[in-house]
Amino acid sequence: MIDRLQQGTATVVGAMSRSSEAGESSSEQANRAGASLDAIARLIGTINAMNAQIASAAEEQTSVSEEISRSVHQIAVSVDQVADQTQQGAQTARDLEQLGQRLGALAQQFRI
Repeated sequence: MIDRLQQGTATVVGAMSRSSEAGESSSEQANRAGASLDAIARLIGTINAMNAQIASAAEEQTSVSEEISRSVHQIAVSVDQVADQTQQGAQTARDLEQLGQRLGALAQQFRI
C-alpha cells in the first residue's frame, strides 16, 4: 500500500511538473504573441500615417490638375479672342485698302 501511495505520489508529482512546464511554455508563447501584436499595431499605425500622406498628396495633385485645367481653358479663350481680333484687323485692313483705292481714283478725277 505504501508502495502504491509512493507510486501514485510520484505520478502526481510528474504530472504536476509537466503541467507547470506546459504552463510556463504557454505563458512564454502568450508573451511572444503579445509582443507580435504590439509590433503589428505599430505597423498599422505607420501604414495609417502613410495612407494619410498619400491622400493629402492626391488631394494636392487634384487641386493642381484643376488649376492647370482652368489655366488651359483661359488660354484657349484668349487664343479665340486673339483670332477674332486678328480677323477683324484683317477685314479692317482690306476695307482701308479699298477705301484708299477709291480715294485715289477720285483724286485722279480732279487733276488739272
